[in-house]
Amino acid sequence: MANKKKKQMAHNVDMKNLDVKILTLLSVFHLLTLCKTEIPAVPNTVINAAVGEQVLFPVHHPCGAMYEVTLLSKSPIHSKLASWNFNTSDNQPLYENRLKRSRNGSVMLHNVQINDTRLYEIQIDCYSTTMTATRKQSFDLRVFEPVSKLLVTITCSNINVTLSCTVSNGTNVTFHWEKQSLSGAINRIHNGAELVIDIVNEQEQFIYKCVAENPVSNATSAPWTMKECNKEPSKVCILLGISVASLWLLFLVLIALICYKMKRTASDKGCNAALQMRNEETSYLRDGTIEATYVTRID
Repeated sequence: MANKKKKQMAHNVDMKNLDVKILTLLSVFHLLTLCKTEIPAVPNTVINAAVGEQVLFPVHHPCGAMYEVTLLSKSPIHSKLASWNFNTSDNQPLYENRLKRSRNGSVMLHNVQINDTRLYEIQIDCYSTTMTATRKQSFDLRVFEPVSKLLVTITCSNINVTLSCTVSNGTNVTFHWEKQSLSGAINRIHNGAELVIDIVNEQEQFIYKCVAENPVSNATSAPWTMKECNKEPSKVCILLGISVASLWLLFLVLIALICYKMKRTASDKGCNAALQMRNEETSYLRDGTIEATYVTRID
């Protein structure tokens, strides 16, 4: 009986330890998630945020318990977005579920979107008996859509190779090309989405990569070398081959038609000649009898 109680107590202790470990892991995961998506705003600076993240506007004041916090949109339109005081709050309907106050009094804007890009101002009004003052802090928030996966289009010819880089998603995206040598050195060789490489003067061992970036994200294409272009015929060569094959086919069809017409014409002439010879040898009377022909031979 005593051993059974001891086993039961040990089992209970193990289950409690397991619960503590699970709660600890969940807390760490939650903290990492918040750190990943929460952007702390610094007054009088530009704050870059990605679509879907949350931005924390700090509120620091020496007002005590009697104060009011107001979030204003300064540009492009000046308007009041929300306000909080010691016992009430007032939010615009568009921000009802996205603007919240945190435990330390700061203002959190959740799930930011492209149209949230604007100049904000936090205004703090103190109403305590010992202090009556107004503090203002400005925040320049800019929201961007992250860069998607890169797509590189390759056009090969006998003279050069054209590499074109595009993305399906992303705002304010800039492109540049990098070239890596066998030693591993990487050089930025071109600013822009399209790169033209001279086949004659370029070496095959160089590696090329396209880089797309904006203030909140970046993406790099798969490495590309000149050898890959040499493996497959270019589109120009393919089109040229199709054109030549089409011309040859048309030429053969024309030759066949000419031969057919010549053969038919020769056949018609032969038939007409045979018919004419037959008409000369035999003539028919109107009543269907054959007219006798006498030949006089003079020796």
